[in-house]
Amino acid sequence: MSSGWSHGLITGTTKRREQGLADPLLVQVMKDMGMESVPLYDGQSEARKTFNGRIRAMAASRSGPVGPHRREVADPAAMAQEIKEKARSLGADLVGVCAVHPVMVDEGAECPYANVIAIGHHESYQSVLQGPAAVSDEAHRAYWMVAKIATELAIWIREELGWDALAHHNGGTFIQAVPVMWQCGFGELGKHGSLINEKFGASFRPSFVTTDLPMAHDAPVSFGVQDRCTACRVCMNNCPGDAIPDEFSIDMGVKRWLTDVAKCYPYSRLRTEYCHLCVDSCPFNAPNHPVDYRAFMTERKKYGYKTPKTAQADV
Repeated sequence: MSSGWSHGLITGTTKRREQGLADPLLVQVMKDMGMESVPLYDGQSEARKTFNGRIRAMAASRSGPVGPHRREVADPAAMAQEIKEKARSLGADLVGVCAVHPVMVDEGAECPYANVIAIGHHESYQSVLQGPAAVSDEAHRAYWMVAKIATELAIWIREELGWDALAHHNGGTFIQAVPVMWQCGFGELGKHGSLINEKFGASFRPSFVTTDLPMAHDAPVSFGVQDRCTACRVCMNNCPGDAIPDEFSIDMGVKRWLTDVAKCYPYSRLRTEYCHLCVDSCPFNAPNHPVDYRAFMTERKKYGYKTPKTAQADV
């Protein structure tokens, strides 16, 4: 394991998919459907508005002054462990470290840091039994939580360790989530396009901290996700837009299934109800949520697998 110490800027190579009306593909789908606004965004609950407001308020603390006393790091492995313990004390369920690579940075953006810390916080799987509004509220809660963790961790690194650090979350980022999480060993890419963790499935949300603080690096893991996804069709069978392909491609040596986003948008954005069926129905949820998963899939069968997500059913 290396410390990842380096100097200079890392220029990003991965194009970021814009969100909301800044996404030309979403605008085109809306035009094709004769729509002028995004129902999912128009119908935000008070809980979602509150969490989004908290995240925006943290944007000013993404960077800040660095303390005058820099701690020298003789043991990068011990430092990585200290960072992980600190992140967990702040509420992180998953923490990993890797070197910054151009594919992990937005196209054209310049990253002045050598290392990136990945943070993950779970979403409660019980929310799937309470209907799509509860799932969306829970997703926003998790996004707020990881933003809070990343912000507090970056401040701690700057002020207590004396190393510059920049937090990345929904309030501002140039980091590409999936390649960082994969390199940090959070899990494997699933057929539905999300990263699957052994404990949380794809039911977690990430944030990041970039820094030159020397730390030992983690590595990708394999626990059978991609072999199973090759044969499994559960997410495909539950996707109302038929947006998930059976065929995969190989990108930088990694197997990937590329979701047809234009087919996904009419259900994931252009309805008032949040979809998320591909993640919620994934069998990798079953080992850690056996009762809730069975109840949820019973509901899906009752309504018909490819129907859009509905409110809670009697199960």
